[in-house]
Amino acid sequence: MDMLSIRELKVSCIVGVHAHERKREQDLFLDADLWFDFGPASVSDHLRDTIDYTLVAEDLTEFIRAERFQLIETLAHRACERLLSLQPKLRRCRLVIRKPGAVPNALCAMVTVEQERSA
Repeated sequence: MDMLSIRELKVSCIVGVHAHERKREQDLFLDADLWFDFGPASVSDHLRDTIDYTLVAEDLTEFIRAERFQLIETLAHRACERLLSLQPKLRRCRLVIRKPGAVPNALCAMVTVEQERSA
């Protein structure tokens, strides 16, 4: 299976459980790994035969900004589910979400979610 990746997608959004987190946007950084068959696109050389990573990035950004999640765990699960539901070619997706400054004396807090399309 082939894999398309997006790295360090910056999304400014309301996220967190604490009162101060609900008042101002914070930056999250997302990595997305998308598994699907590149075969049709490699033959046709047409965008319609692949997954448009620009549209994936735009959709993830809009979705995360609109939902205002409290937990990055919830965000990661729902975003993976969304990708699988919107992208019929997609077989499996992994999202890594980093929240800088969430833990004192640490670079970031981070979650990883991986989901496969059910058969």
